[in-house]
Amino acid sequence: MTDPSLGPDDSLSAGELAAAVGAVRRDWRPVDAEPMPGGSDYVYAVTVRNGDGAERRVVLKCFRSAEALAGRTPERFLAEVDLLGLAGRETDLPVPEVFGVSDAHEGGPAPAFLMELMPGDPPMGLAVGDDEVADRLLAESGRYLARVHDLRSFDRFGDLVADAGRSAGDPTDLAEPVVTDGRAAWADRLRDIVDAALDGLDDRFADLETPLREYVDDRLDALDLTAESTLLHGDYRPGNLLADPGTGEVTAVLDWGAAQAGDPRYELAWVVREFTERAPVGSPTRERVRRALFEAYETERGIRFDRDTAFERRQRFYLAVSWIAELGHFDVWWGGAEASARDERAAQLRENVQALL
Repeated sequence: MTDPSLGPDDSLSAGELAAAVGAVRRDWRPVDAEPMPGGSDYVYAVTVRNGDGAERRVVLKCFRSAEALAGRTPERFLAEVDLLGLAGRETDLPVPEVFGVSDAHEGGPAPAFLMELMPGDPPMGLAVGDDEVADRLLAESGRYLARVHDLRSFDRFGDLVADAGRSAGDPTDLAEPVVTDGRAAWADRLRDIVDAALDGLDDRFADLETPLREYVDDRLDALDLTAESTLLHGDYRPGNLLADPGTGEVTAVLDWGAAQAGDPRYELAWVVREFTERAPVGSPTRERVRRALFEAYETERGIRFDRDTAFERRQRFYLAVSWIAELGHFDVWWGGAEASARDERAAQLRENVQALL
């Protein structure tokens, strides 16, 4: 989720790719294709030709099952289709149009769907600049995140999956994603996130398990974690946006496959962490980026957070949960990075969490 090296290092054969495209749109044939790395599924930019001979560039996204990504399921994968449709229909969020869906087929990975290829580039590093490009990127990113959180609310907390009653293959027949294995209390949902991370802790971090569990127990008891349950994008970061690198205009909000129902303030803590390129807490860069994101977000939602001591303690805990989640998924998120970058990040994570203890 945090490192661009995440994703399959294998690829689809020409036959598998053609089977996937044909299962979604029988009148489309792939002419050429280029893998788009950086995600947990198979994603390709594909030139397709229809029955009339016309060509267009689209994106093919196919579910990829892997032990390391055990939390990924076809139902979670298909929830993205419905969320893209809902966002496109009910908001002005820049999201790709979905052209078709295949729940199952022979000859290639499934489910799969085809969607519009959006303009722009991932705005990696742009947000930490001190210029008009950064200002526009942060303002639009904050506003768009607010619109995501306003799109749906729920009565429980948990991962979102496609409704079992959705119509296969018809992107216009939108279903409402539903919460799976939902929790009535947000604190219980946070406990699930932490337990999933610490239960699978890498050996290099094994000495941190007991003190981190004690830290989380203390925070869950001490903090007011009453929360509204809203739609969370689940992985809202520069790597999952597209933007004009010259102006900072956000041209696409992508990769909704990790969507969940949760406290919007939790996602804000994650977003600040990612848009600041993991700058240290209290650094001028982090404070400037955080202020810009919060101001745009609050203005769009018509709210103002009371940024008192209780609020800041809760945000710090949410940031800590994001660090713990990264510890638990370290090999998945960083497995494809250079050894030096992986070791540097491991050392920084250890330093971050030890400061909590």
